[in-house]
Amino acid sequence: MGAYVLGIDLGGTKIEAAVFDGDGKIIGRHRDKTEAWRSEEEVFERIVAVANQSITNAKVEAKQIAAVGIGAPGPLDPDTGYIIETVNLPFRNFPLGPRLSERFNHCPVTLNNDVDAGTYGEFKAGAAQGAKFVLGVFVGTGIGGGLILNGEMYNGFNKNAAEIGHIVIKVGGPKDRRGVRGTMEGLAARPALARDIKKEMKRGKKSLMAKKMDKKTGTITSGDIKECYDAGDEVVKKIVHRAARHLGLGIGSLVNVLSPEVIVFGGGVVEALGEAFLKRVEKDLRKVAFDFSMKNVKIVKAQLGDDAGITGASLLARDALGKKALGAS
Repeated sequence: MGAYVLGIDLGGTKIEAAVFDGDGKIIGRHRDKTEAWRSEEEVFERIVAVANQSITNAKVEAKQIAAVGIGAPGPLDPDTGYIIETVNLPFRNFPLGPRLSERFNHCPVTLNNDVDAGTYGEFKAGAAQGAKFVLGVFVGTGIGGGLILNGEMYNGFNKNAAEIGHIVIKVGGPKDRRGVRGTMEGLAARPALARDIKKEMKRGKKSLMAKKMDKKTGTITSGDIKECYDAGDEVVKKIVHRAARHLGLGIGSLVNVLSPEVIVFGGGVVEALGEAFLKRVEKDLRKVAFDFSMKNVKIVKAQLGDDAGITGASLLARDALGKKALGAS
């Protein structure tokens, strides 16, 4: 049996960690809320606590962990392990990789973009197995992308390629969290759906969401959206269909640029709304993409679900561990 590897998925809403054995099976896991409103140090301590609990649940010792892989929102520098900045988290020029290495017996830590990790997980162990050209699209608190080109993870010159959520698809559209107008993320991520649903209700439109949403914070979850959509709520259906159209326009344009073999859709919004939502996205995607660019292209829902991020992070860490061993031999 090979070494134990710890995979961590850090998001704006939750932190998840799991210990993988030498066969790539999860033997212990834990998750908790990120509480992203906290300071850098407080969020870091929450990451460590979740990781340690997953190790405890796996019934192994921290010193048995051979490598750690973590996926986090960017921009970030995978070479140094620094998070440069994040929209949803407090980190600014934070040495997440080195700090985690210190906490886990100075074992090697691999830091990658969270959606890169999720895409890699699907490429190696999920819906995109066997493909060489993969575009990952994860829709949740934000919209992130991951790219596999000719069987290899593609990070680009500055190591932060595939920030697809920040392409502009509507001039003069609403601002996203960075203050940029008309981005795909600002039009189709969960906060955008929540914002637009609330706007409709303020205009006097009746919606079941008035009873579903958190009364204190006004938070609307992907599950809330799903329940209201399935109940036939006209306000929610209108907003969801519009978001699907915006996603289709954006991803269809990317198909013309990247020519992927498989497009994997994941993230909380996609997980909640399911295949019917993806069919709407695909319909508008095909209106934009060239017919020859879409020939034999597979559009699939992420197979690993919430496990895509931790799986990909662990696999990237194991790959790095293998390369290090080869270099030492």
